[in-house]
Amino acid sequence: MAAGTYIEARLSTPTGSRISHPGDPIQATVIAPVVVDGQVIIPQGATLSGVVKTVERLGLGLKHLTATIEYLFEKVRFSDGKIVPIEARVIQVETAKERVNTQGIIGGIYPTANLSSTVAFYTLPFLCADPEFGVPVLGIKFLIARSPDPEIYFPAGTEVILQLSSSADFPDPGVFQGRVANVTAAEAAGARRLLSELPRQRADSGHNRASDLINVLFVGNRESINRAFHAAGWSGAQRGSLLSLYRIYHCMVQRMGYSMAPMRKLTLNGAKADAEYQKSLNTFSKRHHLRLWKQGDQDVWLGAATEDVGYEIRRMHVTHATDPLIDNERTKILNDLVFTGCVDAASLINRTFVDSNEPGRLPGTDGKVALIRINDCRTPRTTFSRDTKPESTPRSVQALLALRNDIVRSNPISLASNTIRQLRHSQTARTSDAASATNTSLRRAAFSNGDAQARWIRPSVLDETNVTIAAR
Repeated sequence: MAAGTYIEARLSTPTGSRISHPGDPIQATVIAPVVVDGQVIIPQGATLSGVVKTVERLGLGLKHLTATIEYLFEKVRFSDGKIVPIEARVIQVETAKERVNTQGIIGGIYPTANLSSTVAFYTLPFLCADPEFGVPVLGIKFLIARSPDPEIYFPAGTEVILQLSSSADFPDPGVFQGRVANVTAAEAAGARRLLSELPRQRADSGHNRASDLINVLFVGNRESINRAFHAAGWSGAQRGSLLSLYRIYHCMVQRMGYSMAPMRKLTLNGAKADAEYQKSLNTFSKRHHLRLWKQGDQDVWLGAATEDVGYEIRRMHVTHATDPLIDNERTKILNDLVFTGCVDAASLINRTFVDSNEPGRLPGTDGKVALIRINDCRTPRTTFSRDTKPESTPRSVQALLALRNDIVRSNPISLASNTIRQLRHSQTARTSDAASATNTSLRRAAFSNGDAQARWIRPSVLDETNVTIAAR
């Protein structure tokens, strides 16, 4: 297998700049098959092992600009126990605020590039000049503009994309029986008939503005679908309210994730979504998400899946920007659910568009729909514990630590020094990134330029069916 091959994996243990040390062992599970020239070289479910190569804690921020951590994966273990040596590094952490440079080093956020540091810069003089006024002001700041945690923490279940640093020798391919059964011809015909009878196959965001395209169709009851997504690490969505608005503000200020953030209300032919699912990590700006619409009294659900990859200004307000290559998100959902063992059968089916506003060839998609039949999902497979939060610190201690950090990091001398260092570091990073784009930017640039060869297409578990796999 050639250098540069991508591997999607899910970390099995928590790691981070506070808790990890160089040489610590790490493990991950392959969550999407690695397909090369029509052959499955590494199947879904294989395990990867390696070590934490380097780690630097930010601390007070006097020595380092950001926290960093680097992984080195050295082995692939297959289900029959055979091991193949590899050398792979991380090129992206899925739905994370951290960035990965071209050497595979994961860098945390800058500790002073946020609203909290700006507020601290203007309130710290009050603490020195008038403590009776300054202390309450800083107390209010702790409640409404708390500093984000710049240290890196990845819980078990964090998904990463790896890239082989050098070529690896795998055994010659042999015959492989696909893990995913195809849906029946009758099911496929019924799904195509259902789609053809829809007035529109795209959701609507209001005022007749077309939004997300229907690209998934589930057959199964609500409880089984819920269990499958829960086992795969997906969450639901909370209703919009004043409390959820506060949580959104809190997450944006503290640079945190909101695993059950409200989702914009879309309608499909006038109907509101019956279920919503999302998957994120530690940032509000990025997430995988899906909306489902139940069809009549049947256990049939139409779904529109897209991936939020950042923010953009649209119609004079800030909203999420989505990855235009929506087929990758369709594949993401299929891979995740198959991994849990909750999928009985799945296939990609062709469809005919019936709306003149929906041409048969849409940019960013092959136009197919994933038809997925869900079983009862009573004993799903998972690769991580739901208890993924680090040990909490008492609020009084948090307040004292926040005050200490503000004094050390947000005073004029530290800010001036760190700003100069950040500008120099950013210039170096831009030069380096120009030579090798990250995964998400690579996909979006390829879409804009129409360069099919440059696109990163997420491998699907359906690629395992009726093809070959490396013999063990």
